[in-house]
Amino acid sequence: MSAERRVRQVKLAAASTALVRRGAVLLEDALRTASLPDAPGGRVLVIRQLSLGTIHADRSPATLSLVVEQRVRELARLAVHARSQSAATAQAVYFRDELEPFVLLATRLSQGLPLDAWFWRLAVPGLHPGMPRDDALRLALASALRTGPGHAGAVTLVSELHALGALAPLLGALRWQDGPALARAWWGHLPSRPAPRLPLDDVGSVEQVAEPLRTTLARWARTWGAGDARALWLASVALCTRVPSRVAAPNLPARAWRVLGALQDSPSAHLPTPREPPRHSPLRQDARIVPAATGVVPSIAASPQPSPQAPAGEPSSNGVTTYLEATPTSPAGATAAPRQVARPAAAGTHEAPGDTGTAHQDTPLHSATEEALPTTAGGLLFLLPVLNALGLEEFLAGHPALAELGIPERFLRHVAERLGVPSTDPLFRVLQEAAAEPLPEPSPFVLPARFQAGAGARAPFRLVRESTGRCVAFDARARLPLASTSHGAALPPPFDRCLTTPLAHRLPWDDATLMSRAALLAVGRVTRRLAHMGLRELVLRPGRLVATRTHLDVVFAASQVDIRIRRAGLDINPGWVPWLARVIQYHYQDDETGA
Repeated sequence: MSAERRVRQVKLAAASTALVRRGAVLLEDALRTASLPDAPGGRVLVIRQLSLGTIHADRSPATLSLVVEQRVRELARLAVHARSQSAATAQAVYFRDELEPFVLLATRLSQGLPLDAWFWRLAVPGLHPGMPRDDALRLALASALRTGPGHAGAVTLVSELHALGALAPLLGALRWQDGPALARAWWGHLPSRPAPRLPLDDVGSVEQVAEPLRTTLARWARTWGAGDARALWLASVALCTRVPSRVAAPNLPARAWRVLGALQDSPSAHLPTPREPPRHSPLRQDARIVPAATGVVPSIAASPQPSPQAPAGEPSSNGVTTYLEATPTSPAGATAAPRQVARPAAAGTHEAPGDTGTAHQDTPLHSATEEALPTTAGGLLFLLPVLNALGLEEFLAGHPALAELGIPERFLRHVAERLGVPSTDPLFRVLQEAAAEPLPEPSPFVLPARFQAGAGARAPFRLVRESTGRCVAFDARARLPLASTSHGAALPPPFDRCLTTPLAHRLPWDDATLMSRAALLAVGRVTRRLAHMGLRELVLRPGRLVATRTHLDVVFAASQVDIRIRRAGLDINPGWVPWLARVIQYHYQDDETGA
């Protein structure tokens, strides 16, 4: 997949208007068809100026595209990171992933550092000189929501700012109007409070939020009010920092409301907010200080789903950030949004809640390599479309407790271990977060109908009833586990009409092993049917893995292209994968630059 490309300004000079128009057409076609560097990990390259020399009107766009490719590759080799001291004078600057521009922007704004370098306006569309700090912070959040990870990008933004102790300015910039906008962007509506009586399987407790983010959430919930939509959004973000896959969980709003209710009912909920100094550097003299009342300012805007990627080779025209319709800030909204000010607060006034983040991250983010590390199981992620075809999303939606325990990641690790992948492989580092501890027993499950059809399960189903009360349903040949219950619970149709076989002893498999066994058999059957190859041949292929906060890219050598995999569609970029909370992409490069 070709990366998205944007051009901010084009300057053409010619002897006539007709030649200028001809040059513009040639340049547009060349930019669409040029094969620009497709760096793994979602790296963003910002070029200050791209000089193409003389454009001959009698030549084809393909000739001009070769010139564009050559110049871009030359500048890409000379690019420096945005944090480098020479970035302000460099001709090209890069960010490690598409989220990093907005993380660095919010960090610099929180620390009162200037944004006068040339690349900021190119990396962050909508940013302009003299923009008030609060507006720029809301722009950073809105832009993070428009990245490929979507709301998981906002979770990463909040987590990193909190780790740096720079979260308070961003939260203080949110107005009361932004709360409903954030909620509707996430779920499509403003979720209502759940019933006060908690179900027995509810896990939306305060302990689901790690410290010290729990303290930050409690302070801002007291400042905004537990019923404020901003508090609901922040509680949802806090719940996703420990388990990123929760970002797509349907019961996330209910959990967030219950976390806020538990914080409100805690003994320390009504204590006065302690006065703590801001954890960021004081504002510089050249940084603009905006009064609390800013009148009409832009609001947060984001689409509920991750924005689709631009078609291959097509420049994006969405270069300007759009906003929701703004309304004047009411006095209540101005007082409800605490702000960091440059001068000490007067005696008797309430300061904004301090950010309790520290330089040490209490809850680790995604394991990131940022450099291409060799892996022997580059084809492991080719199993993603197979799992989706077997109804993985339907299974996770019907088993939220199992989704919390990282069932898909556990299965991928199980496949890698069965095929003899060394434990030092970087793929294990990426998949170790949710699979660190064994599954609790019992872990009842029922595999969806799509799984049964895809795995070729045949009736009549057979039900094995153990002396402990657990019931396990198999297919007709008693090889493929399809469901498991405990304590004599009834199975849904069609398993309630199975042929029952009582056992005096317990089966040698627990529920976790049964699920892994069923998935392994089903994936093997689908792989042989679609790609006409076994799991070992599909998975064990050398490549290089690049893992960032938002992306997981596998780079193969061009010689690794397999027509069977391509015909089955297994190497089509999955894009955003909710249960992995990452954007998955595959790359085929020349042998000397690939694997």
